[in-house]
Order: sequence, then C-alpha cells, then structure tokens
Amino acid sequence: MTTQPLPPAPPPVPPPPPPTAPDGPRRRRWVWPLVAVLALAVGVGGGLGSATLIDDDEPATVAEESDEQSGGELDELRAEVDSLREQLDQVQGQRDDLKERLDETRAALDEAEEPTQPTDETAEPEPVEGTFTAGDFTFSAVEIREDYVGDFEVGATVTNDGAETVSYVSWTATVLLDGSPVSTLTATASEFPAGDAIDVTFIGFDDFGAWDSVEFAVDPTF
Repeated sequence: MTTQPLPPAPPPVPPPPPPTAPDGPRRRRWVWPLVAVLALAVGVGGGLGSATLIDDDEPATVAEESDEQSGGELDELRAEVDSLREQLDQVQGQRDDLKERLDETRAALDEAEEPTQPTDETAEPEPVEGTFTAGDFTFSAVEIREDYVGDFEVGATVTNDGAETVSYVSWTATVLLDGSPVSTLTATASEFPAGDAIDVTFIGFDDFGAWDSVEFAVDPTF
C-alpha cells in the first residue's frame, strides 16, 4: 500500500502586534534617561556658564577695587603734596621776612657805627681888634670862637713883658655881652721866659652865644 506524503505544514501564524498600552512604559524607559542626560548636560552647561560668569566678574571686581584703592592712595598723596607745598611757602615767606629784618638791622648797625662827622654849623672865629694888657703880659691877635662841642673858646698870643721867666701862670678871659659876663675861660703856661710870646687857647664850659667884648686878667692865686 502506498503511503501518501503528508502535506507540508502551514506556516506559523505571526504573533499579534503588541498592544498600544504596553508601549508607553517602554518608551518612557528610554525617554527618561535621555531627558536626564539632557538635563545633566544643561546643568553642567549652566554651571560652566555660571562659573565662567563668576570667573569673568571676579577679576573685574578685583580690578575695580584695586582701582578704587589706587585712586584713594593717589588722592592722599596729592593732598600730602599740597600740604607740603603750603608749608614750604610759609617757610619761604618767613625766610624772606627774616632776611628783610636782618638787612634792616645791619643797615641800622652800620649807620650807628659810622663816626660822627663834625658839623659845619660852628661859628667862624671872630677876631677882636687891639691888644690887651694884664700884669706883665700882653694879649694880641685875640679871637672869640666856638669849640667842637658848642662852647666858648678864646685864642690869643701872649707875650711875657716881664724881666724874669715865669715858672707858672694862670690867666682868665671873660667874654661879656652888654657888660655882663657870658663865659669865663682859663689858660695856663709854665717856664714862660721873659720877652717870649706863645699862642694860648682859653677853655670854658659855657654855651657859645652872643657877645660884644672880652677882658683878660692874671689869676692872683698862682
């Protein structure tokens, strides 16, 4: 008996497509990791951006603070320089004032040390005409004049008309005005030989002034 071959088996039935509902969790399984990766990337990027901003801002802030400190120090130095300039101006002013006062003092000292020059206001000698006799003496070439301190002074040439040498003699000259004495002056001589003539200056201590005559006498006390 002949056996008939069996017919080929039918192809297997394909499995049904997966249901829609179960697909959601699967998709979320790979979506959430992706979101996390993106979030992490964004966070890191933001952090880097913030760090970059912070790093960029920090030097600027430090530079601003450094500029402010430098500016403050410059202001202090300028103020100190201005103060020193004012003090220097004051010192220079004081120096100029002291120099001026020193020059004035030196000028006054030099003026005080200058020798006193004789004044030209002394009266010119006034000659007296004639001769005068007192004792053994003759007075001639008589002049009434003012001395260097403003007192009366009388000059005369005295001749010893006696027969002997006079060891010592004192004379007086009286200057008168209207018959009243205005000055009395004295002069002396020693070892005055007979017949000799000498020039004598009579000294007094009365202020020079008006006069009109003069008289001579020998001092009897000598």
